[in-house]
Amino acid sequence: MLIAVWILTLLGLALWSAAAWGLHAVLSIDPARLQDLKPWLETLPYRDLLERWVPGWQALLGLAIDLTQSLLAWVGHAAPWLVAAVWALGCLGLLATAGLASLAIVLIRRGMRASDEQRRLRAAT
Repeated sequence: MLIAVWILTLLGLALWSAAAWGLHAVLSIDPARLQDLKPWLETLPYRDLLERWVPGWQALLGLAIDLTQSLLAWVGHAAPWLVAAVWALGCLGLLATAGLASLAIVLIRRGMRASDEQRRLRAAT
């Protein structure tokens, strides 16, 4: 059981690290590069089909691009430090949770062992 807890913890750490790397990559993009998406929206195939399913999708996507651009400009050069801090806190949380789970498993096993010994002593007398 302890091995399963720590294997799941290592898997969680790997996924958390991959998510932090991806967030760092996204936040490190130059905000001016997002302007390249607006001309692409005009030439997008199946625009009419999308318009039937999601009316006003172009205006909504244009607003999302502008919002993302302003967010990236606002975060700026602090993004790597923010991502590193959030990553470190997440790792500490995962490791603390795994440590507490391991402690609980060990204490439960000790309690079960002690109760088994008491039953054996009662049965022997």
